[in-house]
Amino acid sequence: MESQFQLTNSKDIIAYLAQQFPNCFTLEGEAKPLKIGIFQDILSRLDDEALSKTKLRVALRAYTMSWRYLYSIKEGAHRIDLDGNQDELISKEQMEYAQQQLKESKQKAKERLKERTQKEKRKNIRPPMKKAKTLKVGDYVKVLLGNKPLRVQIINIEKEHIKVNVGSGMELTVKPEHIITK
Repeated sequence: MESQFQLTNSKDIIAYLAQQFPNCFTLEGEAKPLKIGIFQDILSRLDDEALSKTKLRVALRAYTMSWRYLYSIKEGAHRIDLDGNQDELISKEQMEYAQQQLKESKQKAKERLKERTQKEKRKNIRPPMKKAKTLKVGDYVKVLLGNKPLRVQIINIEKEHIKVNVGSGMELTVKPEHIITK
């Protein structure tokens, strides 16, 4: 028995269903309201190992919860079967349920966008600068060398570099950003 490639991505599964049942599933434009029980109809029509039941169920859920699909649920419109034939009418309750799902989905999307925007703002905001301590020759400060801060004495201050004396007598030239003044 030959093992076939199995579709796992919901978008790929819907594209496959649109190819197999073009009168029922669409990838663009207005979606068509699907017949209740379409899952079982698909399983009975496709003797295909390319779809697992779980992945098909997840893909159908994603398709029927999309804004495009929820917009298509209107009272009095006909649901369709796999061949595009009209089935039962959509009731007022079904339309109201779809509108409620759409409203909730839009609200969640709005909240996610707001959170993402706030995270971006927080990421771009720099913490307020503390008033820098004025450094003078002879001050003892700590310098970040590798992972450990080291206590040193300032011996010369230049424009972009500061010369310091390490306890052993060795002199180093460091950048101001490596100095810890706490």
